Amino acid sequence: MSWSSTHDRARRSVRVVWLLIASFFLTVASFIAATSVAEHRARGIEAAAESITTNALPSIACLSRVRTELRQIQMLLERLTSAGPRHVQSDMAELRESRDDLARDTQRCLELPTYPGEKALQDRIGLRSSTMNTSMDRVLVRLDTGDKAGAATELLARTEPALDQLDETFVENIDLNARQSSTLGAEIRSIRTSSQSILAFLIALSVLLASAVALMMVRVLRRFTSLMEGRVTEMEHFAGRVAHDIRSPLAAVGLALELTKRDPEALSRGVLDRASKTLQRVGQLVDGLLIFARSGAPPQESAATNAAEVMSGVVDEMSSSAAESGITLSLEKPDPSVFVASSPGVLISILSNLVGNAIKNMGCAPERKVDIRARELAESVRFEVRDTGPGLPKEMRERIFDPYLRAAESALPGLGLGLATVRRLVEAHGGKVGAAPNDGAGSLFWFELPKAATPRVGPLEQATRRLTLRHHRPRPT
Repeated sequence: MSWSSTHDRARRSVRVVWLLIASFFLTVASFIAATSVAEHRARGIEAAAESITTNALPSIACLSRVRTELRQIQMLLERLTSAGPRHVQSDMAELRESRDDLARDTQRCLELPTYPGEKALQDRIGLRSSTMNTSMDRVLVRLDTGDKAGAATELLARTEPALDQLDETFVENIDLNARQSSTLGAEIRSIRTSSQSILAFLIALSVLLASAVALMMVRVLRRFTSLMEGRVTEMEHFAGRVAHDIRSPLAAVGLALELTKRDPEALSRGVLDRASKTLQRVGQLVDGLLIFARSGAPPQESAATNAAEVMSGVVDEMSSSAAESGITLSLEKPDPSVFVASSPGVLISILSNLVGNAIKNMGCAPERKVDIRARELAESVRFEVRDTGPGLPKEMRERIFDPYLRAAESALPGLGLGLATVRRLVEAHGGKVGAAPNDGAGSLFWFELPKAATPRVGPLEQATRRLTLRHHRPRPT
């Protein structure tokens, strides 16, 4: 498994984890929404039911009672004004008591809460009650004076119509409260129906999201397990490669020491010199591992490096190694005012790895040339290293920046960490890196780093930068 595929799987797993977190919060939000909707609807039902029980029903009961008392008064008046012997005194006493009860109960009905339009009916009840009482007083005066005929005439002419009109108003008020009761009942039924639908939807959504969360959790666990297995396999391969690349030279050193112990004259044949060079190779392998391990660190916020200075320094330092292999280095620098957002050491490491890689892999190419160029873009600087070597095999183009990747037929030393270190350094600094076939023959390696503002550099910092450019070239990996 390649480092890039493992890295891609890790990033996908991170996205799945974020999706899992979002789904979890959506599930919680759905449950909260369902609870809130249920609470809101319950309050609506409670308010409608309370209105019915504390207003409509008491009003209907009260008005029905006063209607009964009104009809009782009408019956007593008719009895008192009819011909024939009657219990006048007892009927008069009962009439006055019923009249007091009617006035008291009517007042209680008028004090109850009202619905829209009910206040006008209550005002009409007050006026008609006053009219009825005035006419009834006339009937009672005539009865007290023994004028039964006049009392009967007053009852028929004015009192009974007033009683009927007052009763009609009571009926209208009862109908209004009954209609309001029906409206509130229909509202309760509507709230219950819509609540059931909304709650069913929210509960179904919550269950769906909870199921999705559970499935994603299983998926994340599987991916994590697969990722860990891939990492373990990768580490096993890496450990095998490191063990092989370090064990072979150490075995040669051990053999040299054994030969020296057996035959001291072997010193004159350069055995120890060969052992020393072998140990230097082991040191280079270890240095490559350390550089790769540290290359993922983020840059400092104030880091800024002059691109032209670093490019000149790298070319000057590597020109002798290129000349030994018959390779010409050409340099095309950007404007001296162009700075990139990295430390000098980082840019040196990236360029040295790419240029060293081009020199090391030139092979037997007839034209032996490496071009190093840089040009300024809108928000970044693009660096290119072009060579005229054998080029990139097709099967390696997609994985050229993976760690521990080397051509199967390659006999060159190293762990295959140079280009992987380049990618980690570039990406850690917010840049991009890539490779492609060169025009004609060879390969093109490029990378882009964000531009930085031109820093103010004092004499001491200038001397430090020159020292860094001179001594900060990593060994090939």
